[in-house]
Amino acid sequence: MTVTSIRSRSSDCRSFSVASTELTVATRTRGRGRAKEVTVAVAGEVDAANAKHFAHAIREAAGVCRAVVVDLTAVPFMAFDGASALYAISAHFSREDVEWCVVGSPAVARVLQLCDPEGLIPRAEVPVLRGAEPA
Repeated sequence: MTVTSIRSRSSDCRSFSVASTELTVATRTRGRGRAKEVTVAVAGEVDAANAKHFAHAIREAAGVCRAVVVDLTAVPFMAFDGASALYAISAHFSREDVEWCVVGSPAVARVLQLCDPEGLIPRAEVPVLRGAEPA
């Protein structure tokens, strides 16, 4: 497991590998102290081997803040264990009174559709802009 400091105000990147699966977690922070808003972007596959580390990395990356966006748009595969990890994250953020949501890839959306039909894990949709040019 490779961990770098998350004290940077702009962004931070860390990666860890469990078994044959590697995840990269990057954070972007706006604001300071308890009022800060954090975006935690995860890239890689979330499976049974790394789901616990996935949840821990998100909680650690968020730190003490007011709001968190968990960006899972770069997650091409999520096992059902990933949904369990998101429930654990939801419980943690609820206890800490942190607003949060997940922005997921199609794979993440499918797992949440199957494992969270009541919509207890807050989700946000990112509109797809057809014909848009990258900045």
